Amino acid sequence: MSLWGRSLALSAKLERKAGIEARGIQRVPEDNRPDRPSGNLFVWLAANCVISTFGIGILGPALFSLGLGDSMLVIFFTNAVTCVLPAYMSTFGPKLGLRQMTSARFSWGWHGAKVVSLLNCVACVGWSAINTIPGAQTLRVVADDTISNAAGVVIVAIITLVVGMFGYKYVHIYAKWSWIPSAIAFFVILGCGAKDLVNKASNVLSFMGVIFGFTVGWVSFASDYNVYQPAETPAWKTFAWTYTGLVIPLVLIEWLGAALMSRGLLGAVLVPVVGNFGKFCMVLLVLSVVANNIINVYSMGLSISVISVWLAKVPRLVWPVVITAIYIPIAIAGADSFATSLEDFMNILGYWLSIFVTVVLLEHFVFRGGDFERYEAAKTWNRQDRTPLASRRLLRSCSARWGRQWGWRRFGTSERSGALVGGAANPFGGDIGLELGGAFAGIVYLPARYLELRYIGR
Repeated sequence: MSLWGRSLALSAKLERKAGIEARGIQRVPEDNRPDRPSGNLFVWLAANCVISTFGIGILGPALFSLGLGDSMLVIFFTNAVTCVLPAYMSTFGPKLGLRQMTSARFSWGWHGAKVVSLLNCVACVGWSAINTIPGAQTLRVVADDTISNAAGVVIVAIITLVVGMFGYKYVHIYAKWSWIPSAIAFFVILGCGAKDLVNKASNVLSFMGVIFGFTVGWVSFASDYNVYQPAETPAWKTFAWTYTGLVIPLVLIEWLGAALMSRGLLGAVLVPVVGNFGKFCMVLLVLSVVANNIINVYSMGLSISVISVWLAKVPRLVWPVVITAIYIPIAIAGADSFATSLEDFMNILGYWLSIFVTVVLLEHFVFRGGDFERYEAAKTWNRQDRTPLASRRLLRSCSARWGRQWGWRRFGTSERSGALVGGAANPFGGDIGLELGGAFAGIVYLPARYLELRYIGR
């Protein structure tokens, strides 16, 4: 047996012995789906009851000069609307039995899915780095500056790696309980910082763009965490559990961040009031980062398997190690500029995801009538000759425009942090790049897909 064959056999044996998930992007058959719909609630509750969510709320007053009332209204309405997108995307999991990037083949085509999967891998690395930074900074505060940000990054990353390597089942187990201590810690923060609430006002559209970018980031992962739920699960149940798990922590914790408006100063709020118990709460918040990052660590291994047949043959256990090795140095380098890095990353992320979700939903509702049966997923999920070609034109068009205008940012963004201001920026300072991205995708995709079905038949 070759060295490669031995490594595969060793990986399979280890997965069986340790109870680690062995399945990659392969479709989950109907007779192997024991999960309940309520599992969606805990995964997303845990993934969003984290420090990064708190940081998004802080950006309203800190970077966009919004007052408390304005920030809370923007947070509520933007999340209430945006959460509909990942919640609906999650319904693809039980109905098709496929991970999100694999089901993207039905709208983006065989080669187009490779491109969006590659972008999703980049997003996984970026999310992991961005999420790890506040966790590392919090650890440094707890340790009274006796450890560096770099050491904090490594500690958070290793804990995440251990949980993420075990796969789907253990992600759900961790998520089911990890949100509870995180929520308690945030309630303590609320009690300690209530006296510091303030109020100002301005620049709503840009803050909406950042919130949208944060929330819509889940559309490329949403169905990864419910493919083991029965196909007959009503779509409304999947949607409702997912939507609830998203919107509650996003709104409440972003509200808290906006109220305290004290970026990177959790210790200044907690420790003087409740002493060592405050430090304990901060440690709980560090662990909350793990619940968010295991989504990225686990999903990257699935996304990268869509890119190439050869990559799909690599044992899933390898990819959590790879992504951890990549994002650790990125997080260390960015630890001293968290707010700016977070804002910039959310803006860019929101642009490609607005294009991705527009194409998927147009294919689903316009060309397949919202009927999951029309996908014939069991027969066609891994057949290149049954996937669309229309996305090729979309990819060429988007690539040309991104090449000229740096991923919409120069074209449609007005940023308060000193970035370029483009011609499509709102004259009042708002960012409309993500709306332009989604609209452009629709304009290109609809006629291209219509002509393809008419003259090619697939």
